[in-house]
Amino acid sequence: MIVNSNNFDAATVSGGGSLTATQFDITGGTVGTFNGTVVTGTPPTPDPLAYLPVPPVSINGNITQKHNKGGGTDYFLTAGRYTNLPNFTSGDNVVLQQASGNSAGGIYYLDGCGLTSNGANISMDPLTTGGVMIYNNPSGTSNNQGISIQGNAGGSVVLSALTSGPYAGILFWQARSATQTLSVSGNGTINLSGTFYAANANMALGGGGAAIIGSQLISRTLTLAGTGTQTINYSPQGTARKREVKLVE
Repeated sequence: MIVNSNNFDAATVSGGGSLTATQFDITGGTVGTFNGTVVTGTPPTPDPLAYLPVPPVSINGNITQKHNKGGGTDYFLTAGRYTNLPNFTSGDNVVLQQASGNSAGGIYYLDGCGLTSNGANISMDPLTTGGVMIYNNPSGTSNNQGISIQGNAGGSVVLSALTSGPYAGILFWQARSATQTLSVSGNGTINLSGTFYAANANMALGGGGAAIIGSQLISRTLTLAGTGTQTINYSPQGTARKREVKLVE
């Protein structure tokens, strides 16, 4: 875990909880309980994904819907550009087509509309492969153009990142200049694998259950809250690729 802030309380744990990692590299200081090797006074680390170009705007995505027996709505989304999305709620089932489905390559380009889900089930289309990436490009500073996913005690949110191409390993990417909070919280089954990237925003993660929220988190600030256990399953194979400059003879 890397914290670039030079404040004396750059990394703070409160409320009786704790953070566990192999190593904490922190420019400033710590307050609270940290389980692992803590190294303070470290130089700030540059954005490891600053080299990546913004994904291009591709074809328009398509959303189809029908009422389900539970009283909610079943939504099926193809990858592509969206300028408007409904607010998904409890009882809804939202299925995202994966990369093999069309020429958009699994990228959902949210152009000024954001993504809000309050208790909906969210999953990937099992008939396609290659994962998904949700790129959020707010047109202003309104919070309703952010990404907010709230889990439901009886539901599930299960997504995984793209598996190939320049954006392999990235699940959520918010425009680098955007300040809207990227929020994932709630109960139920939450299993989100891949990199969350919101370079100029707060990332607010939490809930009351056991959740796997991301494989790598890159943000301006990070807030972890709730009464449950949140796991970040990092692996070099399942996260965004960092640029490495090497001498080749």
